[in-house]
Amino acid sequence: MTRRGDQRAGDRSLLVIDGSYTFDAIERLGLEQSVYARDLDGFFSHVWSVHPFGDVSVTQGGSGAPEVMKMNPRHSFIQAKPGRFRLLERAFPLNFALAQIGLLFRLVRLVKRQRIDLVRAGDPLYVGLLGWTVARLTGRPFMVRINANNDRIRQSIGGPIYPRLLRSAALEKRIERFVLPRADLVVAPNQDNVDFAVANGAKPDKVEIFRYGNLLSSAHLKPPAERGVDTAVFERLGVEPARYLLCVSRLQDVKFPEDAVRVLAEVRKAGHDVKLVLAGEGPMRAAVESLAAELGVTNQVVLPGNLDQTSLAQVYAHSAALISPLTGRALSEAALGGAPIVAYDLDWQRDLIESGVTGELIPFRDIEAMGRAVMKFLDGRAYAAEMGAAVRERALDILDPVKLNAHERATYARLLGLSAAVEAPCEFVSA
Repeated sequence: MTRRGDQRAGDRSLLVIDGSYTFDAIERLGLEQSVYARDLDGFFSHVWSVHPFGDVSVTQGGSGAPEVMKMNPRHSFIQAKPGRFRLLERAFPLNFALAQIGLLFRLVRLVKRQRIDLVRAGDPLYVGLLGWTVARLTGRPFMVRINANNDRIRQSIGGPIYPRLLRSAALEKRIERFVLPRADLVVAPNQDNVDFAVANGAKPDKVEIFRYGNLLSSAHLKPPAERGVDTAVFERLGVEPARYLLCVSRLQDVKFPEDAVRVLAEVRKAGHDVKLVLAGEGPMRAAVESLAAELGVTNQVVLPGNLDQTSLAQVYAHSAALISPLTGRALSEAALGGAPIVAYDLDWQRDLIESGVTGELIPFRDIEAMGRAVMKFLDGRAYAAEMGAAVRERALDILDPVKLNAHERATYARLLGLSAAVEAPCEFVSA
């Protein structure tokens, strides 16, 4: 499906529906680049980014019409709310449904009024269904981004990824199998996620790899040796450079943050006096605190919540070892920070981590093996530095923002029928 194939260069616009971060979180954490990257250095003259429900856990005080914020001349952000009417806050399911119906029609009007060229969804589940509906009602091309191998995650946690929103794994599966075959383009950050998309109905000739590199803050591209030591960051966290383990992750069961606490206990039992900085927010915070108490490491587990990008650039560069049970953007940031990384062999992590070459890759949920790998870094600082330098070099190679932007522009140009656009070589995808 194509539209306006003879339009002037730069006269293009994009609607992105994505539930990853609210507007407040983007500002607080310094994640603006993850939004600004969407215009691809002006390929799109304007991008409307939409968070469809704000904090869906808010059942009171979260009602009203969507808000529109102007981020810069190319970017507008629409922040919807989980409920529509304050009088219905006690009837949350109804209020949520009314808010979503209102948002749907608002987005349809926006696409038509602003002559938006393309509708993009940030995942193939709820926002994918919403994005497909907007695209279908307006006759625009529809694309969806895959950010994880959802089948593997559901198998690992034994249930749905979004239990509050979608209730069951079976329903999630039906939505994916409905959305993916109907997408004009499916993009994923790695081959593992491509395979998941194709297995669930995406057409192999309509799948591309879009990696994370151009979404990252410039703070993570700076060489680690040039970042210095911001003592205020470490004083605030209560840790010393090179004397802490680091895990940057949402505190959700799909990310297995509790495994980092178990690894810390193993490492301390072996005599290493280190702490764990577990940076992130989520519903598992209380469970993580309870586990730390059970294992006797309460005073050695630092839970600072989400950190801004400048602080993250510091803690990556000075960590003794980074633990990655399952991370996406955070693993990219850590690699660019030259952190010695121990990661599960899960999802895309083997793209960056190769044992003895760029870090240590561990069988999924093998806590003892992960503990041994962390101690390998703690006992061998030269080896840790070697692995950190090697993983940064690999990350710079596969996450180069300039190359990634060129590839994305070429892919969008083909989707929109822009024959005059300059295309970049496409990354090979085996489906």
